[in-house]
Amino acid sequence: MNDDNIPYYKVNKLIWTWSRRDGAEGCRAVREAELSMERPPPLLEKAATEAPVVEEKPSTPSKLPTPAASQPEKPKKTEMVPPFDIQDIPEAMRKLKMPVSAKLMERWFAGRLNYSPGDSDESNEINQDGKPYPPDMYDATTVKMDWILKFPRAKKQFDYLIGEAIRSPAAKKVLADKLKRFDKKMFGISTRWVSKDNTAHLHKHFHFQHVPVDGEFSQKIQTLLASQWKRSGVPDDLAGALGSFNIYAAIGSVRPSDDFMRRETAFELTGIWVYVKDNYTFTDQTHNRSQYLGHWSRNGVVVVPLDVVAAASRYAPYVESPVTLGNPAIRGNVYYPIHNSDFRQWALKHQRGGDFVIYSDRCFVPVVPPIRIDL
Repeated sequence: MNDDNIPYYKVNKLIWTWSRRDGAEGCRAVREAELSMERPPPLLEKAATEAPVVEEKPSTPSKLPTPAASQPEKPKKTEMVPPFDIQDIPEAMRKLKMPVSAKLMERWFAGRLNYSPGDSDESNEINQDGKPYPPDMYDATTVKMDWILKFPRAKKQFDYLIGEAIRSPAAKKVLADKLKRFDKKMFGISTRWVSKDNTAHLHKHFHFQHVPVDGEFSQKIQTLLASQWKRSGVPDDLAGALGSFNIYAAIGSVRPSDDFMRRETAFELTGIWVYVKDNYTFTDQTHNRSQYLGHWSRNGVVVVPLDVVAAASRYAPYVESPVTLGNPAIRGNVYYPIHNSDFRQWALKHQRGGDFVIYSDRCFVPVVPPIRIDL
């Protein structure tokens, strides 16, 4: 094997798994190339929102904190290598059959600067200015439940949610707490009109159970590195779009129980709303190395482990420099290592890049038999 060649893994599109390339087919490091962040951001566009409109006063641009785990300084590029801009990644995603991932990333680039300084701020949807996320930082139109449920791991958790999880003792306790606020003499409740058909409002006041769906893009890459590259599936569009996320159940419809008129202490849950809520962000955990998202070019993504033995390390080492799959002067042949911190650096440079909250559409699921809730 040529000592200058580095083994790497690329997508085998016939069987949709990682495929190893080494020896004469290996890649080579390209020291003189660097990821471009020079292209101007897109024009500001407001996405459809379900959050209340908030009047805001103009403010001076906010600056992002320096990423906790910055990457080593990259060498300067030369004219022999065609440039690859970080905003080219969505088009590469489309070549990998990841259209929803591409659309969401383009939305992030097109957004105003918006991020949460810490985990608690992100949970409470508070941004860098100490204010609630602006209305245009909510997307309720891009992600559909029908699309999510095409992925077996999501469908499995959906079935578990509606079949078992909503009937757990913990879920019933939350249900009782939610229903105590309503007049026991009501003859029925439909949260669709109570929440004014607003998923954000429904989630805040009526969600009572959720189940996780695992599959974050970066976590899949780290798992593959740590497992010494045993044959494994490629991160798919669901992983690129939502990563690890939750499917939620919220109260849909409630009626008095059969003995309601005598006891006045019981309701029956007859229907639920099911939906997904997720935060689209490039935040790294504090004091941790920035998440590696693979090496990207216009042609897609490859992953370049440092070596097989070191891949078992908890740090999951990988080649830090760009690599070329052939002549580096040919557009698309050079692949660049991408991290969460690269997106944060782009946001700092352009004062753009909006972390946002995703709500899918809702589906109504009848609860049969109804769940009795004693108050």
